Amino acid sequence: MITVPGTLRHPLDESQRRTLLAAVHPADPDEVGTRVPDLDVLTLDEPEGTFVLRLEVEAPDHGTAGEVALDLTRRAFAAAGYPDDAIGVGTPAVTGIDIG
Repeated sequence: MITVPGTLRHPLDESQRRTLLAAVHPADPDEVGTRVPDLDVLTLDEPEGTFVLRLEVEAPDHGTAGEVALDLTRRAFAAAGYPDDAIGVGTPAVTGIDIG
């Protein structure tokens, strides 16, 4: 599990949110199309313009996992209509590891 923080330069409407979430769900090969009950993939703080994405990615090491998560984050926001200069993405953090 990788947590990616960031900022938005304009609000995310409901249609954009659905598009963004659809873009990140394929990152979970075991649960495609389902929601993990205790995990909200996207947390928004609208007044502050900040977000946190929690992504499950497959990678051989922490560094690669962070790169994969950043790429997925950028692609998801692009699919939702956000150009690269409309979001700021922070440093991803490993918040869980599944070695099974």
